[in-house]
Amino acid sequence: MDLIGPGLFILGLTVGTLQASTGVGWGVLTVPILFLIPGLTAKQVVAVSMLASLANVSMASIENIRHGLVHWRYAALIAAGAIIGAFIGAYFLRNVPGMTIRRIVGLIAVIAGGRMLIGR
Repeated sequence: MDLIGPGLFILGLTVGTLQASTGVGWGVLTVPILFLIPGLTAKQVVAVSMLASLANVSMASIENIRHGLVHWRYAALIAAGAIIGAFIGAYFLRNVPGMTIRRIVGLIAVIAGGRMLIGR
């Protein structure tokens, strides 16, 4: 039996819950786990993670708006920068070798994990 399908569903459930409740999840957890799936290139891993996160972010945002939790000015400023960053990032994804992407993800994960452990 193929365990990848149910495993991905459980990954989405787990990371979706964590992302919606803490803001941490997709890049930190999903991308390294997706790298374990045979046959997915680094570029596909990032693209799958981005698209899957869209559903989670959309639903969580709707719920946060419904409950009055959004500071609209801050969200708009971050979103404006994020839109520009998304174009730049998608350009890099298309033009940077897959191994470089894997190394960047690994380095970011190590740095983020170290900062969390140190508590700074």
